[in-house]
Amino acid sequence: MAAPALELQAAIVAAVRADAALMALVSGIYDLPPADPFGAAQGYIGFGPEDAPTQTGCVDLVTVTLQMDVWSRRVGRVHCKEILHELRRVLRGVATAENPIVSRGEPFERILRDPDGGTHHGILQLSFGMESRG
Repeated sequence: MAAPALELQAAIVAAVRADAALMALVSGIYDLPPADPFGAAQGYIGFGPEDAPTQTGCVDLVTVTLQMDVWSRRVGRVHCKEILHELRRVLRGVATAENPIVSRGEPFERILRDPDGGTHHGILQLSFGMESRG
């Protein structure tokens, strides 16, 4: 049985790759981006910092808090906002089987301009309460 955070990451990757609208905006989703992750789409999604799951109460419930990073090299913030919007939509439907998601926290979103002046960095922070069955 997979640890809750591992199952969640696999479910996120599968959901993003299966969504045509989101994949039309990005070259891919990466845990460790390749040398040139932007591709023809000029954008990609990566996994950022993640808090270690914490157990709460007498039920085996863990909270997985993670950050999804969105990167865009297109001019302006529009592309970055589009990716964030579609990613949020896809993640609302993510489900896990072995360690079910039983609650979701309010997402936090932010867009920053990278120091290179041309890249926008979108941040989507999410929390998932998961029943740990392992």
